[in-house]
Amino acid sequence: MVGRKRTIERRKHKRYKAVEGAYAAISPNSHKLGQIIDISMGGLSFKYIDTKNGDEDGEIQPEKTVFLSSMGYYVGDLPFNVVSDYEVTNVPSFSSMKVRKRHIQFTDLSFKQLFDLDYYLRNNVSEQVEKLPDQYKS
Repeated sequence: MVGRKRTIERRKHKRYKAVEGAYAAISPNSHKLGQIIDISMGGLSFKYIDTKNGDEDGEIQPEKTVFLSSMGYYVGDLPFNVVSDYEVTNVPSFSSMKVRKRHIQFTDLSFKQLFDLDYYLRNNVSEQVEKLPDQYKS
């Protein structure tokens, strides 16, 4: 492992893989809707198809909240900050549509939103994304 930095997990919450059919949608007036990749009590990441055209002249609406849904479960109006948003380039595509990946962090959640998010997680995840080595566990 020469030249490889040792990283320490800085996340406060465990991340879990989302079940098939779990989706996130940004609101209001956004066309960003996609499948959730992983999720935690602190945030999530999801892939979406970039549908904006380069020649749009409309006023850009601020993105304020995210909605989560899957078969029989729904959580709405979760405020967030964008951590990163980038084009996924390693996916072979026969289409001109661009796939992007967005990572968001939940902010200022009310008690009810925390409760609803916890319930959503308990019913819509399959497994923990990555386990920490024993030396980092407390």
